[in-house]
Amino acid sequence: MKSQSSSSSSEQTFVSLQYIDDLRPHHCGYCNTKGSVSVGMSAEKMTIQDYQDLIDRGWRRSGTYLYKPKMNLTCCPLYTIKCDSNKFQLRRSQKNTLKLIKNYLDNKNQHSNKKCNSSRDRESIISNLSNDYILNRINQRKNTVAERIIDLFINFNDFNDLESKKPEEILKIKKLKAKHVRLFKKLLVLKKNDKIKNKEDILRSLKRNPLDSNQDTIENYLTPSNSFQNKLETRLVRSFPPSKEFTESITEEHKVYTKYQTIIHKDKPSECSLAQFKRFLCDSPLLPNSYKGPLNSLDLKRLPKDKNFREDIVGDINSIGYGSFHQQYILNGKIIAVGVLDILNKCVSSVYFFYDPDYQFLNLGTYSALKEIAFVRQISKLDTNIQWYYLGFYVHTCKKMRYKGFYYPSYLLCPEVYTWHPIEECSRLLNANKYSRFAPREKADQTITEDQNQIDNVDNVKIKFDIHGELKFVKFREFCSFLNDEYIPEFKHLVLNYCKLFGKSVSDRIVISF
Repeated sequence: MKSQSSSSSSEQTFVSLQYIDDLRPHHCGYCNTKGSVSVGMSAEKMTIQDYQDLIDRGWRRSGTYLYKPKMNLTCCPLYTIKCDSNKFQLRRSQKNTLKLIKNYLDNKNQHSNKKCNSSRDRESIISNLSNDYILNRINQRKNTVAERIIDLFINFNDFNDLESKKPEEILKIKKLKAKHVRLFKKLLVLKKNDKIKNKEDILRSLKRNPLDSNQDTIENYLTPSNSFQNKLETRLVRSFPPSKEFTESITEEHKVYTKYQTIIHKDKPSECSLAQFKRFLCDSPLLPNSYKGPLNSLDLKRLPKDKNFREDIVGDINSIGYGSFHQQYILNGKIIAVGVLDILNKCVSSVYFFYDPDYQFLNLGTYSALKEIAFVRQISKLDTNIQWYYLGFYVHTCKKMRYKGFYYPSYLLCPEVYTWHPIEECSRLLNANKYSRFAPREKADQTITEDQNQIDNVDNVKIKFDIHGELKFVKFREFCSFLNDEYIPEFKHLVLNYCKLFGKSVSDRIVISF
């Protein structure tokens, strides 16, 4: 039975399934073994809502192909990870990347082999991280020097000790920064005068809250300077359906992609054809108009006048909407990197990122993630439902992929219950077992301990099929009347197992093509 499109159902999701029991392991790009196990399907069309619901159940797309790892069987379990963009907190290394870009833009002679080598050295360090390293990095924000000083004055009452000893001696820190010494001395005076009893008292007494992450934001580092000798811009172009701007720049993008894949990933040039590039990163099943949200009804002419909206961060605002996009990084008129993005109804999902290896010294991978987080924060001002930045899959067994856990606060998806859990809690479990359920098994208060969106009956699932040249749309129970009795159990097994992976809400809407 062959599959055909239907213009009468243009805003529905249509998928073609693979045989669910064909779970033969294939090559894994993370551990370089033949142990990767997943299920997949091809999508003719997909609504924004359906794809949002699917990625919240562990699915991911590559072009028009959607796949979901079999987490308990695969060699390297892939956990969906998302970051809360509105609560994002910069780390020192991330600030350094933003400063590096800003300094480069201000001085065109900063390119050096030394910087290139140091970038490669950093990648080498990341690839050799210990199991506990990521957990320590994640917990940095919970154990800052300022936090330790504040906790000290809340819980410590021996003023003789506080006055007689140096702050470094009390805190057991070899050397304090001047700002932390000043904080210590100020709190000492306030404590002696009985003006502080808890953390709220302390924060009210300080002109600047040392724990306030909003005072050191991405936006502060992305503020453009009139003195920049180099100009770095971002331009958002709709990749599918392809916009005029995308069509005009696809050849330039493809050259950057080929260079990136052959140098960074050691692909053969024959593996990087334009057709392969389009299948992998340009084609998309997402239907832009299937979701009616605020981004579809914006008065674009008014946006530049909005003082709260940073047009320089978003890029070309004529391209804003829902669906699939390419975010082009243009340095002095030349595309040097591209971020492939999906804008959905609750998130911006990062699909892929590639760059010109000549600019590897700029840490463009980190920079693009920070830029995309800033992008989500701006988009959320236009559509308040969009809050999350999805980084794809977090792979704890692959040390070089653990960098995704450094974007705080981040959450991992439980592979059994499909609830979200702070990554610092998940890391402890993953250090012990590569596959882990994050949700508790015993119910406490409102705790979710089982899949709330499960389906057990597929009689009403919609089926599309072609019989003798006639296209039919029927429910599954009617579809079975067209099958030989011997094939009914096989088809029921296939549809039921996929629908369990979809969840009931998607299963009620989706159309399965045979």
